[in-house]
Parts: sequence; C-alpha cells; structure tokens
Amino acid sequence: MDDDRIDTGRSETEQAIMDATLRALAKHGYADLSIKNIGTEFEKSTSLLYYHYENKDELLLAFLDYIIDLFVETIDPDADDPDAELREFVEYVLPPEGDLTSCETVPAGVPSPIPDDSGVDPFQRAIFELRTQTIHDEEFRKKFTRVESHMVDTVTTLIKREMEAGHYREMNAEMMAENLMAFLFRSLDVRVTGTRLESAYAMRDSVYFLLDNVMPKEGNPTEAAAADTDLDHADDSDNDA
Repeated sequence: MDDDRIDTGRSETEQAIMDATLRALAKHGYADLSIKNIGTEFEKSTSLLYYHYENKDELLLAFLDYIIDLFVETIDPDADDPDAELREFVEYVLPPEGDLTSCETVPAGVPSPIPDDSGVDPFQRAIFELRTQTIHDEEFRKKFTRVESHMVDTVTTLIKREMEAGHYREMNAEMMAENLMAFLFRSLDVRVTGTRLESAYAMRDSVYFLLDNVMPKEGNPTEAAAADTDLDHADDSDNDA
C-alpha cells in the first residue's frame, strides 16, 4: 500500500475496493453505478466485493464512511498552531488562485482518477453526487450531518484556542466556523456544477478576508474593505477607458 496513504484502519483488500469505487463513481456517476462497473475497476476477483458487501447500497455507505474518515484527518483540533491549521485546511478545499481546475482535494495516498474534459476534479464530483442523495436517503443524510458537524466543531475549537491565546478578537466562534464552512461548501458546489465559476473565487476572497482581517486581533476589516472598494473602482475605470 502507498506509504503516504492516510491510515483509516482498513485492510488492503477493503482499501482496494474503496479505490475501485471512487474510480467507478467518477466514470459512471451515481445513477449508473453498479457492482459490475466497480468490479471492472477492481484488480481482484469481483466475488470479493460480494464477500465484503451485500449490494451496491451497502458498498456505497461503506465508501462514504471511508471518505468521512479521510476528511476527519485533514484538520486537527489539537494542532500546535491553530491559525496555521485553519489556513492549511481552507487551502486544501479552496481553488488555487487563478486556476479553478487544478485544486488538489484528494487526500494523501488516494489515487485520483483522471479528470474528464469538463476539468472537474473526480473526487469532488463523487462527493457532490453522494451528498445529493441526502435528499432521499436517511442513512446518507446522517453520515453527511455527522461529518459536517465534526468539521464545524473542529473549526470552532481552533478559533476558540486562538481567541484564548490572544491572537483572535472576541467573537462567536461557532458562528464564524459556520460562515467559513458555508463559503467552503459554496466553493465546492459551484466548481462541480459549473454554475457561476467566478463565485468560487469570491468565496476564496471571502474566506481570506475573514482569516486576514476580521478574525485576527490586529486586523482592520474596515480599512481592508475600503481598500478592496478602491481597487474595484480602479478596475472599473480601466475597463471604461
């Protein structure tokens, strides 16, 4: 197994099944996914899939647990530097500056399928498709509720630690965590759906406005907002010319 892979406590065979499921989901989408096309991506006997999982639904719930375990490992509430941990986490989720199609959101050691012509990261698309099933499936809803609650709680903990250390101003830490996660989820959604891609950059700017100007004790959000307004006016003048 890949030495860089995040250890989720699964056997080598179970890990290979998760990898095959990701590749099949990226290729076929949720609606057309079947045990057969997961087996096509699996290097071992398809019978092993049925040995571990009774049907596709059971396999997908196990796959979702696997994804949750990976995402839980991307942010540590006990990190030595809470601010740095927050910034590393948001950079992991947000698109890089100037390039919406090259965001690396695949956790360490997970083989990433090749993006199709749309440029959408297959890992992001797989998560998005599974998340849409929460509308109809209570088990999916419970699992996504658990991971989203965990993320908000973890971000809240990091913010509170920075407040206690005197680095962040006094604020409602949970509300700020909810704001940050809302921006991150919006960024992921528009990149996968292809709707108003420019919104992904607006979300990136919003997240860093909070991290650089609103949350730090020495930050000056009013001055920063005024500077952004001046820059927008300058851009408008250049365009008019």
